[in-house]
Amino acid sequence: DVNAELELPVWDSFDYVASVSSEVSKTFLQVFPTLAPKIIEVENILSSTFVRHRAEEINSTEFVQQLTTHNSQLTANKKSVNLLSIGRFCEAKNYDNVPDICKKTLGLLKDKNIDIRWYIIGFGADENLIRQKITEAGMQKHVIILGKKSNPYPYIKACDIYVQPSRYEGKSVTVREAQMLCKPVVVTNYTTASSQIKNGDDGVIVPLDNEGCAKGLAEFILDTEKQNHIIEYLKAHDYGNVEEVKKIYNLIKE
Repeated sequence: DVNAELELPVWDSFDYVASVSSEVSKTFLQVFPTLAPKIIEVENILSSTFVRHRAEEINSTEFVQQLTTHNSQLTANKKSVNLLSIGRFCEAKNYDNVPDICKKTLGLLKDKNIDIRWYIIGFGADENLIRQKITEAGMQKHVIILGKKSNPYPYIKACDIYVQPSRYEGKSVTVREAQMLCKPVVVTNYTTASSQIKNGDDGVIVPLDNEGCAKGLAEFILDTEKQNHIIEYLKAHDYGNVEEVKKIYNLIKE
């Protein structure tokens, strides 16, 4: 819980308070309404050119080999779908629920000859908890922790669908980066999801609870037409926003 009375003097000492989205601003001002004149929205600054260039670097050989090996082990009529999530191993990212979501998704797809591998890039305090949940769900072959990677972009390029299963987010950088690489994106319905995703156009929003998330994910995996629509939409739009830096320059000039 936020101690508004204690924190207000600290926030009030700043000339401006930068927010990454309108939803974040709204939530912040519910606690600190008197700071409205100081709020300025500056999105996370990302370059499409930079992301696409880094995605071409060959630092994910092991990952690509894993995908190739996995695909070669499948029967001729079985399809592999490779999911990827990136982020800190903490409560906000909800990775402790990924094994259960994955298990439920596989159950819904059991008659469709589809196999899932859900890869997670990141590190943090919840790693042991996540590994425990993987074991409890019997998902050792389906949920794979890749650990920390200095360049995650080749991994995004190599996956089929990027998934952000968070409990809450400000404005996810990795979702934007996946969109820049024209990957179908699935996010859970956290508070700010609709401020970042145009549901059905540049990504899909699924329920936050495990059962609803699994159902939405399974439906999206089966709906290749919707996936292709999203890919084409992403190809036609530039998700870079380097112009945002001008807002900071303008503040400095004042």
